Amino acid sequence: MRFITFCILIFAAATVATAQSGSGSVRSKDALKSLQEKEMTGNVVLQLDTLIFENYQKLLVQNSKLRGVDGYRIRIFSDNGHGAKENQRRVRARFLSSHPGIPTYGPYEGSYYKIYVGDFRTKRDALKYLDDIQRGFPDAFIVESNIVIED
Repeated sequence: MRFITFCILIFAAATVATAQSGSGSVRSKDALKSLQEKEMTGNVVLQLDTLIFENYQKLLVQNSKLRGVDGYRIRIFSDNGHGAKENQRRVRARFLSSHPGIPTYGPYEGSYYKIYVGDFRTKRDALKYLDDIQRGFPDAFIVESNIVIED
């Protein structure tokens, strides 16, 4: 066991000595030392894979189209049956009459008419309103959503 440990230490010392002497096949300077000696011209060249660059550009475009931030809303209505659009209008009007300060959103998603209410940054904020809303809309529940933040 001592012999193996001794051999590993000798090999490691020889490797470090070779690397520090610069006698290896690849010769390079210390980047930090180069910066301290101010040998650099001030230009930085990045070599990126084209797929990384393309995906980065796609992400920038996608994020520029998003309006708002991640947050929570409360869904109070979802229906796709006959007369769902009219029911959506009635439920929204009923909600606005009982909760005038809370914004409502009525998207049509995948053949369903839905109503989401509120713009809550945290789930805790949404939970504060959920009990009150469930008194008039017992099937209401919290969903993650992209919310609008007012300035």
